[in-house]
Amino acid sequence: MFDNDSIMRLACSIAFERMGKTSPNPAVGAVITKNGRIIGNGGTQNYGGNHAEVMAIKDALSRGEDLHGAEIFVSLEPCSHYGKTPPCTEAIIQSGIKKVYIPLLDPNPLVSGRGVQRLLDCGVNVEIMHKFFPMAADLLRGFKKYILRGKPFIINKCAMTLDGKIAANSGDSRWISSDSSRLLVHKLRSKVDAVIVGKNTFLNDNPSLNVRPGDFSEEAFFPFDMGINLTGRYNFFLEELFKAKPDPDIEPLRVLIGMPDYIPEGSNFFRDDNYVVITSKKSYNEKIAKNSNLKNFDFRQRLVVGEYDDPSKEVDFILEVLKAHGVMHAMLEGGSGINGTFFNAGAIDMFMYIIAPKVAGNGIPPISGAPVEKISDSLLLYDVTTASIGRDILICGYKEQYNFEMM
Repeated sequence: MFDNDSIMRLACSIAFERMGKTSPNPAVGAVITKNGRIIGNGGTQNYGGNHAEVMAIKDALSRGEDLHGAEIFVSLEPCSHYGKTPPCTEAIIQSGIKKVYIPLLDPNPLVSGRGVQRLLDCGVNVEIMHKFFPMAADLLRGFKKYILRGKPFIINKCAMTLDGKIAANSGDSRWISSDSSRLLVHKLRSKVDAVIVGKNTFLNDNPSLNVRPGDFSEEAFFPFDMGINLTGRYNFFLEELFKAKPDPDIEPLRVLIGMPDYIPEGSNFFRDDNYVVITSKKSYNEKIAKNSNLKNFDFRQRLVVGEYDDPSKEVDFILEVLKAHGVMHAMLEGGSGINGTFFNAGAIDMFMYIIAPKVAGNGIPPISGAPVEKISDSLLLYDVTTASIGRDILICGYKEQYNFEMM
């Protein structure tokens, strides 16, 4: 026998597992029960595929289960409109399911409250499990921004020394944080749609920006296998991220911001077509005037040149390009200059900073942003969570508090 709390938690865990695979749809999980037994479950499929509720219904039917009188737990209000697929409310109604449990309403104005009302109008009971609102909301921040503002959710990840440096003055940064902390970054890459770097990081690090669990020894996995305690605000996304296994089959879109001075031979960034380079027309013209080889380099039509002349317009252009590529969550891996550009534009939504017990004495800061005259002008983060990852400390916070509508 399963209690309702454990079932809703399972639905949220299924939703987390699907993150990085569903954009621009939200990752949702669903679990169907009857007479105290779990008879079906499912998660949102790739964009254009079935939603979680339909997958759970199909799973139950494939097991020969009768859904009449069953109950379904869904990590988000079922949709009630036609998109790439028919409404999930209709699938639930037609299945004979008698009750639906959800933790929060869909932030999509096309759905919010309408899914619940449609179910109620057709005699299906609906219960809002308010205690699971924060847990489900942790998984939906990106979708909320994407659907309401039309922009991707930006996660800024940095590893830094205790005195706040992400690299030496030479640009060398390998490695500031521990293997376990670097492994966490690969886990995170499995959950985002794109990874963003600037031209200096591209030239200094020759980054691959993919998911490579094979790079790490068993010792790197050990802190996660033992369990990592969160302090501050409980964050379901982080808790699940710590437990997750990095998926090497996930290849986030590689995004290079700015025209580099040259393209090194054997560049990992250009190993296949899963990339985009975004630069201004002015920068493009200046760089190819200095290096004609850039003009002849085969960008495979994945070079996007924009007409903008200031940093805020640059970020707006970048976000539009990412949206056009179906990116809902993007990880900004730096360096300092591009971090500063996004920060000044107010475009960073989530900060995940890993602090290692090292002191550089001098070096490059994580954000080269506009100067502030007073500390009171600093950005104050909300919903802050901390955790110890071996010898390192993770601090995670958001630009905004979650404020999803609740019934």
